[in-house]
Amino acid sequence: MRKRVRRAAALLLSAALLLTPARAAFRDVPEGHWAYEAVQKAAEYRLVGGNGDGTFGVGRSVTRAQYAKMLCRLMDWELIEPERGSFTDNQDKSQWYYRVIETAAEHGALLRLSDVCGPNDPLPREEMTAMTMRALGYATLSGIVQDDCPFVDVTTNRGYIALAYRMGIVGGVGNDKFSPKTTAGREQAAAVLVRVYERLHGDQQTVIYSGGETTPESAVPAEEIVNAGTAIPMYPRAPMESVYAAAMKAGEGGAVALRTAPLAITTEDGAITLSETITDEELEAYLADEATKTYRSARYESSYLINGNTVVWYETEGDLAVKTQLCQMLGVSAIYLTE
Repeated sequence: MRKRVRRAAALLLSAALLLTPARAAFRDVPEGHWAYEAVQKAAEYRLVGGNGDGTFGVGRSVTRAQYAKMLCRLMDWELIEPERGSFTDNQDKSQWYYRVIETAAEHGALLRLSDVCGPNDPLPREEMTAMTMRALGYATLSGIVQDDCPFVDVTTNRGYIALAYRMGIVGGVGNDKFSPKTTAGREQAAAVLVRVYERLHGDQQTVIYSGGETTPESAVPAEEIVNAGTAIPMYPRAPMESVYAAAMKAGEGGAVALRTAPLAITTEDGAITLSETITDEELEAYLADEATKTYRSARYESSYLINGNTVVWYETEGDLAVKTQLCQMLGVSAIYLTE
């Protein structure tokens, strides 16, 4: 298990080396401006650029295409160039935004809900927030946490805004309001991107491996799924909403515990007759068996496979990386991966 979780942790840690700081200064963002530090950092992290004349464009609205480009830089996505664009207003390959729009759409940050995208349209605050959370992979989770949104004026994108707010990525405008339809400025976009970047690449995240270590009582366990009485038991890994709840309970600087050891469950007529922990070697043997039919649960963010009457549950490297990233984005300082 240690091998597997180390590889998962490496997926997160290696990302910190992707961007090299570069100094930049803009004459329209003086040191006394509220966004000076955010704009400066966004330029250093190579998330934003200027207008080519020494200005940043402070006070101007950020467009959908501009923010798509910023997200491509944040996520280090390789730009794609399909033969045809996904939208009727993104068919000209000579446009600077052709590839960033297609790349953002390919990764789910931009939704293909209509034939048009409006690349030059000003971006509302709620859509900027939704694009950011989708880029991070939280589309499914956003649908589950909608009731956690604290703003009275938000009627759409509630889950995305709730997540971003709990992560400290966005804030309100006072009186329990978010002003979701207000256009986001370029400096506001820079501030959002810097907060995400520093959450993703900060050194506050510590992954502690099991194997003799004792999980402290202060670590909040992510609640596991209980047997729902189905032929394939929805058991025993914690879904993303349980990880979210544990991280929220742990709070900034707290700790969360996740169970990671592979588990083999023997079933008969839908009932569990035996449950036992298996080794990494035994798991690899199950995975290597061509006669085994493999399933992947998109709902529960953990994996299982079936071999006869045996259901094998395990966490993939991707599962652990996604759950670890969620905890890190919510300010958790330590995750204990327990057997």
